[in-house]
Amino acid sequence: MEIRGARESELEQVVELSCVAFNPEGHERYWQYIKGDSSYRPSQTRVVVVNDRVVSTLRVWERRMWVGASLVTMGGIGGVCTHPNYRSVGYASALMRDTIDYLRTIGCDLGVLFTIIPEAFYRQLGWTSFPLHGFSIACDAAAQAAASSEWQVTDFNPETDLDAVAELYDIANAQQSGTIARTRAYWDMAPCRIRGVLPTVIARRDGHISGYLNYEMDEKTVEVHEVGCVPNKLEVLNALVSHLLKACAAQEIEKIEVKFPSQHPFAERLIAACNSPVTPTERSKMMLYAVDLSVLLRRLVVGWESRIADAKETFTPLAVKLPVPNNQQIVIRHNADGTLQIVPEDADAVDLGVDLSEADFWQLLFGEIGWEHVSPDASVSPEISAFLETLFPKRDVIFWVPDQY
Repeated sequence: MEIRGARESELEQVVELSCVAFNPEGHERYWQYIKGDSSYRPSQTRVVVVNDRVVSTLRVWERRMWVGASLVTMGGIGGVCTHPNYRSVGYASALMRDTIDYLRTIGCDLGVLFTIIPEAFYRQLGWTSFPLHGFSIACDAAAQAAASSEWQVTDFNPETDLDAVAELYDIANAQQSGTIARTRAYWDMAPCRIRGVLPTVIARRDGHISGYLNYEMDEKTVEVHEVGCVPNKLEVLNALVSHLLKACAAQEIEKIEVKFPSQHPFAERLIAACNSPVTPTERSKMMLYAVDLSVLLRRLVVGWESRIADAKETFTPLAVKLPVPNNQQIVIRHNADGTLQIVPEDADAVDLGVDLSEADFWQLLFGEIGWEHVSPDASVSPEISAFLETLFPKRDVIFWVPDQY
């Protein structure tokens, strides 16, 4: 058995194996994941080779991802599969372990994957589940939303609208925890087009695109994948909601499935317009792995320092032991000059008396829960509690569906 990056001569075997494992008709699609991705390198395709045959494989997608208010380097893992004749002997497990070393070698801070198999396989390898929330709502034919006549909602035209939409995405998702930072080249890649990254409609006023909506209709259901708008111009969302409801009425749609949290301003307007019960959903099985936890936390320091600088309170020098799962010890040290350090230990660090599960720890980092939702030891001072509430505020966490690989 040999585990390594794929060679050019082996890529046809990789594609054929993906077809066997996932979709017999997917040959062209899987080749586009290679040929149509300008960021692709053969080493990103990891393989197990037995007797000169590729028997197990996966793909690493190198991306940048917002964790809280900080960008980190992410290694997205997808297409994990083993040939049916070689399963249940540990090849996929060995490949996953080797891939963590590969992520470390190329400088990734975080591993991310989406699984269609039971999560237990990845959990035994150290991965942690992270819920991604959405909701569904009945679509009443009489539902409607007020929309200003100032906004013109039209079909998206990639020839004329793409540059503006790509720029709008960057503005709308700056510091949106959980989202992927999309380069301009990313929008043109074949894998992104295959996964439907381009919006369905755009909202324009005075010649300027200020909002977009990405949705897909299928018989009696519409799936809303993504929305974006200029900050502080949330009225554009009313126009997008109005358009969606009119489109649903025209197609006699019965249910709307939204693939992001109900707290999003677009979702709030949609729910108000439909005036129907909301059914929460968990849309996807995302799993996370800290390639090097200390390094990952250091990536978050700049964002944390900005929050401290903007805080109403002034904090004295202090050090706290961050409750990290698996008996790891990490200390956050706040210095007199307002800077932060991540250090392995500090004799004066305050023990918070908190045991966080791995799931809670990840939710705290991303902002799915805030520090106020954690119950520290009663002896922890109000200053330290306020300090940690500043670092770990509650946020909405979104991983847009079109970015899922």
